[in-house]
Amino acid sequence: MAAAGDVTSAGGDVSSAGGVRDAGEDASPQRWDKSRVEIFSDGVFAIAITLLVLDISVEPSDFDHLRHALLHEWPAYLAYVTSFLTVGSVWIAHHNLFSRLRFIDPTLLRLNLLLLMTAAFLPFPTSVLARALHHGGTAERTAVVFYGAAAVLIELVLRAAQRYAASRPELQTEPSAEPAESAPARPHVTGWRAWVSTGLYAVAILFGVFLFPKVAVIGYLAVGIRSVFVTGSEGRLSLDFGWLVPKRWRNRS
Repeated sequence: MAAAGDVTSAGGDVSSAGGVRDAGEDASPQRWDKSRVEIFSDGVFAIAITLLVLDISVEPSDFDHLRHALLHEWPAYLAYVTSFLTVGSVWIAHHNLFSRLRFIDPTLLRLNLLLLMTAAFLPFPTSVLARALHHGGTAERTAVVFYGAAAVLIELVLRAAQRYAASRPELQTEPSAEPAESAPARPHVTGWRAWVSTGLYAVAILFGVFLFPKVAVIGYLAVGIRSVFVTGSEGRLSLDFGWLVPKRWRNRS
């Protein structure tokens, strides 16, 4: 397999600058092998997940009442599990995305860097959330909003990368002659009904933020569990209320 710095051409000449030059064209868009990008990305995800646990600690002065001290750290446990599942979900979605790619181009490379930047940032709002849950009040609400904004930003960048990759068939792997049988696609809610789903999600989070912030944190945890353990939900860091829409309305624009 070629290194990421090498350029592979689908029938053109390789320029000394690393770009691909097709016959009859001065220069075609650059394309690189994806292997080094995958290795680098996996390393960033691994570091981000590892950093999450560093905020869980017990002071030596609390060893005389260790059981109480361990129980007192429940906000740190909650924040850790939520963020671990969140980063894990994004890693699964990232793996699925790159498994369908043969090459990457400069735009996708930069989108991938933005995704890694947002994922690597998550340990900070995780730490803020864990500490704020001890204090309550305004700090608790602010931390819940801060964490939710970071999670949504990760999803937006991931969706942008997925949409861009889907719009560039020249970057994708060639389909096999005999595609494997797959489970039927899950119905999606489209049109204005999709906005209903989004609106209900927003209402649920706002309810938790302004009335019971800990409810919003439990919601984040539920989203993380769903994103990891429900096939097809990887990287989708928002609740899906599409099940509230009647079946006869689904698959309509």
